[in-house]
Amino acid sequence: MATTIKDIAKRLNISISTVSYALNDSGRPVPAELRERVRAVAREMNYRPNRLARSMITGKNNVIGIVPPEMYDNLFLSPYLQLALNGITNEAGHRHQDLLVYTRFSETSGHEVGEAILDGRVDGAIFVSPYVGQNAVLSVANAGLPCVTMAGIPQGGVVNLGIDNEGGMSKIVRHLIDLGHTRIAHITGLLTMEDALLRLKGYQETLYRQKLRVRDEYVVRGRFEIDGGYRAMKELLDLPVPPTAVCCANDEMAIGAIHAASEAGLKVPEDISISGFDMTPTSATVNPPITTVRQPITKLGTLAVQCLLRLVDGDKDVEDIVLDTEFIERGSTAPPRRTP
Repeated sequence: MATTIKDIAKRLNISISTVSYALNDSGRPVPAELRERVRAVAREMNYRPNRLARSMITGKNNVIGIVPPEMYDNLFLSPYLQLALNGITNEAGHRHQDLLVYTRFSETSGHEVGEAILDGRVDGAIFVSPYVGQNAVLSVANAGLPCVTMAGIPQGGVVNLGIDNEGGMSKIVRHLIDLGHTRIAHITGLLTMEDALLRLKGYQETLYRQKLRVRDEYVVRGRFEIDGGYRAMKELLDLPVPPTAVCCANDEMAIGAIHAASEAGLKVPEDISISGFDMTPTSATVNPPITTVRQPITKLGTLAVQCLLRLVDGDKDVEDIVLDTEFIERGSTAPPRRTP
């Protein structure tokens, strides 16, 4: 039979509440000498704390909920999600927190995910790239459970951690313009995500500012996936006047775009320039290496945990964070072969 705090109390001839206070560092202060005696006996008797009982005393589960944007096959092979979870997991481990990843919800089940998060298992939640208009975030926040978003929409009552998406995409477009390109296309991410919308806006506004034409046919959706980038690139190459440069909303789509260009007999960057976004590890290993924008994804994951735990502890002064990006020029972009 498992040892209980009642057994420890009986061994030491002290009250059950004193044992509880000593083991949990909560409630009434316990003298250091007695606290160490309690813990020594607990180790000797192979005591294992009851997590539910502990949470009732401390008011905390030491569990953080993680909500990915949606569930689909091989979701966790996404380089972005891997880097984000790396930062989250590392910091959670340092803070002695467990993680509960909600893996059975789609973009249309916001109400369900909100209900699940509020069932008492977690102290707070991190929403990774939540969909625009997803009601789960606000329902959780309005219910009083601490939550933060990564790459979400800044909104009252919810702390958001993100990057300067518009500025990052603008850096790429200006680079392509400086190389001499005027026919510049954009393969968007999933436009139900805030990052994708802001990167599209950065592309469009930079062309406007440079007095270049924004062609509707040069904006093609790609869903942040390699296959989406591949299909979008084939669509662009089939246009009567194809672009000489394509800026993709992430590196995975840039990889797909490079494959499509190669299948069409084009060389990158001699015949067409292709850029990405995120600076995921694979962006440096393809041929040619992808010109991209580095965003500190792992750092955002670390900060998300830090901010959430501040909220859990009752800190009311946690603010949104926006980190800058860094332009990385590599071998996938070059001046156009001939003047358009």
